[in-house]
Amino acid sequence: MPFHNKKIETASRQVLEGHQFGHLKKMLEKVCRSNPFYTDKYGSAGIRPEDITSLDDLKLLPFTHKEELEQDQVNNPPFGTTLTEPLDHYVQYHQTTGTTGTPIKMLDTRESWDWRGEGACYILAAAGVTSEDTILIAFNFGPYTAFWILYEGAYKIGSLIIPTGGWNTEQRLDCLLENRVTVLAGTPTYVLRMAAVAREKNIDLRNSDVRILILSGEAGALDPVLRDKIEGTWGAKAFDYVGLTEVGTWGFQCHKAPTSIHIMESEFIAEIIDPETGQNIPEGQEGELVLTNLGRTCNPAIRFRTRDIVKALPDTCACGRTFRSLDGGILGRQDQMVKIRGINIFPSTVGVLVEKHMDPGYEYKIIALRENDRDDIRILIEKEGSQDVLHDFTAGLQSELKRQFNLSFRVEIAEKGTLPRYEHKAKRFVDER
Repeated sequence: MPFHNKKIETASRQVLEGHQFGHLKKMLEKVCRSNPFYTDKYGSAGIRPEDITSLDDLKLLPFTHKEELEQDQVNNPPFGTTLTEPLDHYVQYHQTTGTTGTPIKMLDTRESWDWRGEGACYILAAAGVTSEDTILIAFNFGPYTAFWILYEGAYKIGSLIIPTGGWNTEQRLDCLLENRVTVLAGTPTYVLRMAAVAREKNIDLRNSDVRILILSGEAGALDPVLRDKIEGTWGAKAFDYVGLTEVGTWGFQCHKAPTSIHIMESEFIAEIIDPETGQNIPEGQEGELVLTNLGRTCNPAIRFRTRDIVKALPDTCACGRTFRSLDGGILGRQDQMVKIRGINIFPSTVGVLVEKHMDPGYEYKIIALRENDRDDIRILIEKEGSQDVLHDFTAGLQSELKRQFNLSFRVEIAEKGTLPRYEHKAKRFVDER
């Protein structure tokens, strides 16, 4: 069974929590001396570092909200007041996508960037990536952290790395075959896009050297239907990893549990709370994930409310890791839930059902709209076939959506190639109300 740091990944809960608390205390001592954002925040709450004498005391600290970070950078441009060190100590600039608000700028020092890369080593090792692998990263390498982090981890492991920013899909496929690439990293959407282009060029990817797919940006390997589609097309094993720019890459899949994510508890303290009350909830119940990173003192996230809805599993994973696991990974996002005619739905869960009925290379779009004083939800989906085939397909999908969500959806057919394609995180939902 592959591990990056077996000693800590299989440590007892007592040892792991001692490790977490030691790092937390060191971070708080430095942050409360020289980080204006948290100094003001904790001073206003009457909290001092010495008040935190155990992990249980973490709940004494107020939550950190994304909106606070956004407003801080508006009020104190360009980087806000969350930096613990002088500006000339920082060497990396990245930012959030801005999907749910104003993009937040995030800076890293050499030490914190090294910590981010160390986290990526857990991801790669759990998937079975070694120094003998050649990894192609199908990513444009813009200002988003996602695959930059994976690049750093692969560098640490010693894999041969092929970055492909600026290349088109055909160039990436040619490079993948020519250089006998064994590991491909990309978003699930783009990996399927590559498969569709390969099919058009009569390339059978199952005969390539690719044996591992590292996926991020959206649900992929965690969804059994989508995982089977991706793995069947590529003849390779797929693994998801998850993270947030504000916090870091915090979760990864192992070989033994294809429908859950391990929290990287050597590097993060995780809490699961009731989104309404803010109180911790028992394992086995759905709640909002709150994260504190332990290796990014220069620009920390302490009790950051991720808005991700998760459910912890009570048992130790069959892989031997004692890091807690989340059933299904991220089940939805609190800030992306929409209400249609009194029913709360997560567009991402609608997308999972729609994708069950799609072939690789086709796209869809979910649109919330208001017509004649009534909320409605419309799905555009690319599909080819005779009029009868398309009619039966539309009716069948509408019926299945109705059964699952107790809500009527308008399903409409779009011609192949008319909906947007994505290399990074797909944006398939739009609210036009």
